Amino acid sequence: MSRLYGSGIIKSLGIAYRNFFRPAITLQYPHDKAELPERSRWAVRMTCDENGDHKCTACLACERACPDFVIKIDITTDEERRKHIDRWHYEIGACMMCGLCVEACPFDAIHMSHSYELARIDSASLDEDLLVDVPAVGPKAARDRLPGREPAPSSSPASPAAQPAPPAAEEGDADD
Repeated sequence: MSRLYGSGIIKSLGIAYRNFFRPAITLQYPHDKAELPERSRWAVRMTCDENGDHKCTACLACERACPDFVIKIDITTDEERRKHIDRWHYEIGACMMCGLCVEACPFDAIHMSHSYELARIDSASLDEDLLVDVPAVGPKAARDRLPGREPAPSSSPASPAAQPAPPAAEEGDADD
């Protein structure tokens, strides 16, 4: 076996020389931030409408869909069957960022944020209350707030669309 003594060192120097002229791919992290793809998923956040109000109807679909049980919604219902969100609790530290809660929400009330700086010094700050002591949005109002949907027209008697159309004349009733 004729092996050249030191051939491994020569190969490694060749690899180092080749990589020396490549551009750097590292980022100077706190100063330079990485551009993440649009579909990247991080922490759950509430979606607000154009007025800055939340869209949550307290339907509990996101809580049931969460495989890690990190979403806990405490609601109360008054005598008129209106829901009130006492607390919408989210544990960032236990969440695996799967996005199943976002897919389960029928009103687009929550979304996965693009903020990836989730490190905390205190572990107690990994538990967040996203909503506290707010009334839930009614389902009809939440459907009207969905993107691409027009609000339901009001049925006022003054509007021409609300008045019934005149009956169509039958063929036998025509005057000759």
